[in-house]
Amino acid sequence: MKQEIIKRYSGLLLLLSLTVMLVMAGESMLTAALVEIEHEFSVPGIYESWVLPVVLLVGAVAAPFVGSAGDRYGHRKLLLLCLSIYLLGLVMGILAPDIWTLLISRGLQGAGIAAFPLAYAIIRNRMPEPAADVGIGVISAMYGAGTFIGVITGSFITESFSWRMTYLVLIPVAILLIILVSVFIRENESHKRGGSLDWAGFSSFLLFLFLALVLFSLPAEEKISLFAAGIGLSCILTFAVFLYAEKTAVHPLADLRLLQKRPVTILMIMGFLTILAFMMLLQMMPYVIRLPTGLSFSAEIVGLIIVPGTLCDMMAGPLTGRMIPRIGCRIPCVIGSLMLTGAGVMLFVSPLSVEGLTVAWMLFSFGMSVIATATLIGVMDHIREDRTAEATGIIQSMQTLGGMTGPVVTGLLLETSQVSMEHLGETWTVPTIDTYYLVFLSVIVISLFLLLISWFFMDKKKNSGEYV
Repeated sequence: MKQEIIKRYSGLLLLLSLTVMLVMAGESMLTAALVEIEHEFSVPGIYESWVLPVVLLVGAVAAPFVGSAGDRYGHRKLLLLCLSIYLLGLVMGILAPDIWTLLISRGLQGAGIAAFPLAYAIIRNRMPEPAADVGIGVISAMYGAGTFIGVITGSFITESFSWRMTYLVLIPVAILLIILVSVFIRENESHKRGGSLDWAGFSSFLLFLFLALVLFSLPAEEKISLFAAGIGLSCILTFAVFLYAEKTAVHPLADLRLLQKRPVTILMIMGFLTILAFMMLLQMMPYVIRLPTGLSFSAEIVGLIIVPGTLCDMMAGPLTGRMIPRIGCRIPCVIGSLMLTGAGVMLFVSPLSVEGLTVAWMLFSFGMSVIATATLIGVMDHIREDRTAEATGIIQSMQTLGGMTGPVVTGLLLETSQVSMEHLGETWTVPTIDTYYLVFLSVIVISLFLLLISWFFMDKKKNSGEYV
């Protein structure tokens, strides 16, 4: 019966899956090109490390805002708006003359990340339980599919042409998806709730995250300075404004009633830490693979090493969606945490090699997808159906915040020890091999913490309490 329901909605699933896949492809296509971007624009590695997380920064803030707007004014309408802004970011990316224009274009692409809660809401509103959990697992698996397409295509295009040409692959696909969504997805009028939007919460949260990213990205010599102190104070003040806005808003960006539920808080923390660790490794991969202090291979090898892991990611989402209706979220999170820990230990104790990186990345990607899917579905167990986009926007925001923080942390760790050497006929400043193992150790610590939370603090049964 479940298979028949999924088959009935296969067209809708395919369209929403392609949307998520496109966005994740755009987010990851520049992974193999990070080294070239840093060298082309002559910027310190810490600023280049914004290229991946700035998409996630905007997505983190916009996801709950867009989710709330979708619940109130229509999921289809907001989905089309997000895809249109995403398309504008792609067009800007081709022409970027400097790192700052590139970062702005990447920020506009964050609107695509913000559309994910809308996809989850459309699935939950149209598909009956428990088939909806499988549908959500399928969409979650498209994170890996999009990363797979983005990394492998981006690696080939970067090596053969230029990183700018990656956008020419994405633009026609984005235009086609906008047309298909406008034609084939109809608005579900019964789930519109109306009401105002929390613009004060949105703007204060965006400013807080931007200032936090600036603070973390300051060079070591500037971290203890009046400028850094001013940025830190501004972070505190803007976060205080955000909390005040949430307490006084009629329809807050982050519903504190939901966040006050212990199981939801645990799931939020796990979602944040899981994607944090994942993005730390993803940010470091091109350095380990391409630089002379690592394996010193070409850009195509980045894609070949990462591709098997993204395939594991694609398989893990639907499998987790099938497990959770029967066994709940705790066991999948424990299994996923064990996989993350095992992959981290494998990387830390083994010498760098193509085989070792490939196997560890496969294990890590599978575990990451299991936890990410479980935390997402777990949050849905605590909300009413008509608030799906709003609540999944919050968990999506927490996961995205982890994804935004991960590359910055890796950038800071890689900056701790660097050497100058000849590479490709020029003098490059590159991280030492010790910094790679420092990242591996950090990932192990985060993974062990996730295992601890999963084992001792997660509920053993699915939610049976009141919905929010």
